[in-house]
Amino acid sequence: MRGGGGREPGFVLNVRKPETWTSHDAVSRVRRILRLRQVGHTGTLDPFAGGVLLCCVGRATKLSSYLMDLTKEYAGTMLFGRRTASGDITGEILHEEAPEMPAGPALAEAAGRLEGEILQVPPMVSALKHQGVRLYRLARRGIVVERPARKVFVERFEILGASGREVEFRVRCARGTYVRTLAEDFAAQFGLSACVSRLCRTRVGRFRVEDAIALEGEVPAEDLLARAIPMPEALAHLPSWTVPAFWMRKLRDGQAPPWTVLEIDRPARDGDVGRLIGASGELIGLGRAVQVPGRADRDERDALGLEVLRVL
Repeated sequence: MRGGGGREPGFVLNVRKPETWTSHDAVSRVRRILRLRQVGHTGTLDPFAGGVLLCCVGRATKLSSYLMDLTKEYAGTMLFGRRTASGDITGEILHEEAPEMPAGPALAEAAGRLEGEILQVPPMVSALKHQGVRLYRLARRGIVVERPARKVFVERFEILGASGREVEFRVRCARGTYVRTLAEDFAAQFGLSACVSRLCRTRVGRFRVEDAIALEGEVPAEDLLARAIPMPEALAHLPSWTVPAFWMRKLRDGQAPPWTVLEIDRPARDGDVGRLIGASGELIGLGRAVQVPGRADRDERDALGLEVLRVL
């Protein structure tokens, strides 16, 4: 399958990863349906969890890193009184008890203490690397290594209800946050253990699980193509900077247009990343606004320059 001029098509798919599938399983399924090898995802979802998995197809794989930073939302259940090797219900049970459950108000207060910027120690069962080796591979061999705590950001942590040992929750967080670890740290405030027993990624940025494409069963390629999200739309969270037609050739030759010739859709600041849009509305690349030395006190149009990050 190729686009005009023999080029691979470029678009994003919002697919729903089934529980028990790995993220790689979902990507492989999309590859088989579309008969395209150039497919990748924008953020691993644990096998036991289901929900939104954004897949980049064709030329859109070059832009996947700019979708990884989107805020993510999860809904799930944690089981108090059980600690597992993986932090979820599928892992080896390391400790089991019948806990005295905290009251509702105490649960809500404990969740509030884990909002904002917090420190979190990544789990051993994760895709992070230690000396070039994935942590989960070390964990499978029974090896535990020290992991430095990292800063993560939890925008919202809500307790939706509790029944017996189970506590339902909803989390909105930034990239790099481990919900399994969040559940363990939450229970630790009461001197208890917990693991995540159910987890669904309900949203990535503006992409909702209600709109995601199911991959189970017979899925014709036409069904996926009908739900394809064009690259400019997939990156709509980034500002739009339109490049005039007379600068297109120079841009493709690697020359950045001056900031003053760009048509911008919102004020920009030093460090902002934006979409470079052609005169006909197509996405032609990505750029970054940079402060021009010695011009910090000038109007934005004179104070900023453009660094080209990617040309498609």
